Amino acid sequence: MSKITNIQTILKAGVILGMTLIGSSASFADIYYIDSNNGNDASTGLSVTTPWQSLEKIEATNFLPGDEIHFIRGGVWHGTLELEGLGGGQSSGTDKQPIIITSYGTPDLPAPLLDAQGALGAVVSLKNLAFWEVNDLEITNDAEEEADRRGIEVRAENFGLVEHIYLSNLNIHHIKGIIGQSGEAKSTAGIYIGVDDASKKQTRFNDIRIQNNHIHHISNEGIVTRHVDSGSDEIPLGKEWMHTRMTNVLIENNSIHHISKNAMILRQFDGGLVQNNVIHDTALGVKGNTLYTISSYGIVFQYNEGYLNRSPEIQDGAMYDPDLNSSGIIFQYSYSHDNNTGLMWVCTVPTDYGIKLRYNISSNDHNAIITLSYGFSGLDIYNNTLYIAEDTSPMIIYERRTGKQPQTYSFQNNIIYNKSPNATYLFDDSPDVKRTFSHNLFYGFHPENEPEDAHKITADPLLVNPVYSGKGLASVTGFKLGKGSPAINAGILIKDNGGKDYFGVPLSDYKPDIGFSEYQEQD
Repeated sequence: MSKITNIQTILKAGVILGMTLIGSSASFADIYYIDSNNGNDASTGLSVTTPWQSLEKIEATNFLPGDEIHFIRGGVWHGTLELEGLGGGQSSGTDKQPIIITSYGTPDLPAPLLDAQGALGAVVSLKNLAFWEVNDLEITNDAEEEADRRGIEVRAENFGLVEHIYLSNLNIHHIKGIIGQSGEAKSTAGIYIGVDDASKKQTRFNDIRIQNNHIHHISNEGIVTRHVDSGSDEIPLGKEWMHTRMTNVLIENNSIHHISKNAMILRQFDGGLVQNNVIHDTALGVKGNTLYTISSYGIVFQYNEGYLNRSPEIQDGAMYDPDLNSSGIIFQYSYSHDNNTGLMWVCTVPTDYGIKLRYNISSNDHNAIITLSYGFSGLDIYNNTLYIAEDTSPMIIYERRTGKQPQTYSFQNNIIYNKSPNATYLFDDSPDVKRTFSHNLFYGFHPENEPEDAHKITADPLLVNPVYSGKGLASVTGFKLGKGSPAINAGILIKDNGGKDYFGVPLSDYKPDIGFSEYQEQD
């Protein structure tokens, strides 16, 4: 650290301490400017005319609450940026004064580019730091050979509660990690958030936001969370899980594509919201469902679009996957299309419960639309619309039952619009499978093993324009119910149904419609 910077830090720390002692809410913070072409590390860095130049200068400076680090747009830096607290030279921000990394300069110029040029580890690393925000950067790390690489990582070690980590407006691309199913491969990602060690102090994350990012051409994963003291056998709401859980997580408005395996592997979530993400071209190198939960409870997935999962195997190629120890997960208001194995692939354990798949649409999905692979004690599938195109031949429901584990589920108020003579169902005749089919509408081709349903409707649902509609959540209006549809008011009332349909229309309190849309006369 330079003498000037050291004196500034000491003076500023003294002022902050003084304000804290007298109860002042005033802020005392600096903005540091970084210019790769015209900067000088011997400068103060405190104005656009006296910027710093290097990543090393940033690493050597102790930033204090409220400080901001501004990279010039159009600038390029080669190497990695490693920032570490708890003795590593950096400070955490505070609730009211986070430390912010962002950009400055001409808006038309490209975002600041950090290119690690094949270095191992992460391009940007935050370790043992809370109340930090990283915005408006382009991050890349391509290489000839696969290796342990990440775009941005947030790590903690015997820290306690890591709070307020916000990652937004980042373009993270061409991260050459490791393609595969190993633990090492699953840690190479565009964004990685994990606890490395909690043996001396319980450590976990709270208030995490991942918003408005473009994450693409990544080996192996898009977004990954992990805790070293947990695994797939961690039971949600259990004593140990409470020490490792992630709370108040928001993942929204991200574009994620060209991913070697999963777009997201979300572990240890207690609640959280994953919404308005557009995800395509996943599982390009190895099988993997697009959005995947494990050891989690109560996540809500909604308004997501997932397509072109290209799993090289006829399994693990679906949009949604509640995996081992996932309970209380809700998947709603989403659009799945052109995926290798459809809308959902369930890989839970027999004690998992409270999983809901509702008000979604599947169009032109392949091989299997809904796969029930492992055991579970509670899964409700209702008010979805499944459109099976002529040139597909999927199993509409596939009771795969790996390990012959017990399954209990209900299938109600769904529309199966089947235009394929080759579509079928695969049911397991074991008494360990307890299924309830009620108030569904089956139209088009009727396979011999189409499920029994005492309230089955087989008439034309009179959808507005039931043809494959392509991309975009709003593109599926053709699958709405038309005037005179037999699906209107023909459903069974389901408790706690979310209160609205795919399009935001309020649901009837007494006579819900069948399918993912509630009929409106003005349509």
